[in-house]
Amino acid sequence: MTIRIPLETLRAFAREALVRSGLTEEAAATAAEVVVYADEHGFTTHGSNALAGIYSPRLLDGRINPAAAPRTVAETASSAVIDGDGGLGLVTTTLATDLAVAKAKQTGIAMVAVRNSSHFGSAGYYAHRATEAGLIAIAMTNCGAQGVAPPLGGLTRMLGTNPLAVAAPAPGGAPFVLDMSATTVATGKIRAAQREGRSVPEGWLTAPDGTPVTDPDAYFDGKADVTWLGGSAATGGAKGYGLAILVDLLCGPLAGASYGPTPDLLENGEERPDTDIGHTVIAIDPAAFGAAESFGAGARELLDTVSACPPAVPGGYVTYPGAPEAAKAAESRASGVALPGHVAAQLVALAERLDLATPVELRGEAVSAR
Repeated sequence: MTIRIPLETLRAFAREALVRSGLTEEAAATAAEVVVYADEHGFTTHGSNALAGIYSPRLLDGRINPAAAPRTVAETASSAVIDGDGGLGLVTTTLATDLAVAKAKQTGIAMVAVRNSSHFGSAGYYAHRATEAGLIAIAMTNCGAQGVAPPLGGLTRMLGTNPLAVAAPAPGGAPFVLDMSATTVATGKIRAAQREGRSVPEGWLTAPDGTPVTDPDAYFDGKADVTWLGGSAATGGAKGYGLAILVDLLCGPLAGASYGPTPDLLENGEERPDTDIGHTVIAIDPAAFGAAESFGAGARELLDTVSACPPAVPGGYVTYPGAPEAAKAAESRASGVALPGHVAAQLVALAERLDLATPVELRGEAVSAR
């Protein structure tokens, strides 16, 4: 079951829910934009689902600091490190993105790292935000000390899904926006399948002996692990695994944030929280390469040519990362944001907890999914 809710209604609801969870009006407005971006573009596990399941509950119980005051603790003309003061990653990383963009416009390339933060939502939001200023961007995050997946060939979960996004402006059409995790799939999609009582596609999970697993419960019971992008060692899993380590290096030791693979994990193997998360944003100004105008034109030509490639299957089509999501966003703006019934039900429960008026679109059948 899916319900649709007007984009502005969802944005207003998210903003007010975050205010009632302890954020200032300004911080709530910033965070709501990140939440709605995810839902609007079809990343439902990282939008309202996270608002109800992660952001609001953790702001209310203090695991995320609602009164956080992020501050810059190291800085050069082209770099900075921000301490997030234990606050909401959506707010802190927006600040980091804007700082990276401002610095890149002065120096050509800039990089801002964040420590002492929390879950930052959809990585694509930050990279896409930079393209609106005409810049190319890379945004990434680790999962703090939380272990989500074992190293390739290992047994102990040490690394996060460690998502990253890369975006480039392409005037005249949808920008290039690659938003991905280092694992085959984000764990939120496994949780969604579990809640909906369905199996996951073969290739998402594997048992320690390499046997494919399709029962989502097996992941949460510790009987199966999410696979690395590329699959096993034999099929290219070293690519996703290596990418996860790279993200941890740039978001962990470089930023001064936590990271999963530490010796104490091997000693006690206890599950650790996803606190003191690190993020990194890199911004690149095409003008610094003499391509202030030509890059956008070239990007548009490249992406349009890729899309014009004859499909391998009759009736099929060819596209590029960012275009389907842009089409989804256009649909969301025209017809309302599509939310799974269980997410709508979560929002109804959140509204009741916060004594917040529930949009009529979230009621009715959505309540039956609770």
